[in-house]
Amino acid sequence: MKKEGICRICGNYGKLTFERVPPQSAFNSNPVFFQKSIHLHDKKSYLYGKKIRSNQGAGGYYLCEPCNNLTGSYYGDSYKKFAYMGMMALTNRIWASKTINFEYAIQPLNILKQILAMFMAIDTSDQLLNLKGLSDYILDKDSKAFPESLRVFVYHTVTKQVRNGWGMARTKKGYHTLGEITFPPYGVVYALDSEPTRNDFYEVTDFKNFNFNQTVQARLSIPFLTPKTYIPGLYL
Repeated sequence: MKKEGICRICGNYGKLTFERVPPQSAFNSNPVFFQKSIHLHDKKSYLYGKKIRSNQGAGGYYLCEPCNNLTGSYYGDSYKKFAYMGMMALTNRIWASKTINFEYAIQPLNILKQILAMFMAIDTSDQLLNLKGLSDYILDKDSKAFPESLRVFVYHTVTKQVRNGWGMARTKKGYHTLGEITFPPYGVVYALDSEPTRNDFYEVTDFKNFNFNQTVQARLSIPFLTPKTYIPGLYL
């Protein structure tokens, strides 16, 4: 099944294909339930309190077929391996610890560009589509032209509540423009022209300094967090 619309990576209008966020191979192959604003806020609506079932997993008709295929072929396998290692880290964690230390063999740039492609896919505001240079950075596997206004972070989670969205948040640190995707074993967060809502996220912005398909061995210290609500940026 295909629908028509604007591809959220290249910006072209045409037929859209179903894009799983995260990739299907990264544990996103089973049906999921999610809620939109009308299910959570509009108490007068017959949809209030209900959920939508997606039999194809978390995702939607976000990308044109060329962008879907290109990003998947370039970066999908690297993210899948990162997710599998993250699940191993969760399985072997010391449950009293708030930070999980684990040895990873990863392709950093590939992972970063997959995360950014996921964020662009779910961004209905078009702020990422309109962010100068971001689309080209993702579609060119060798590009190093990372937008300076953007920062990207990771945390571990086991929550079953799908949190895919973007928005504004206010904390003691000030105002934040951010997006978040939560799907075990990770939550990923971006901050645009602002600080992150927490200081203990594991920042992966520096993954931009590696080359495409470059593999490194690294010991990462990634915090374990549980989202508080469906709203990005808030945790228990």
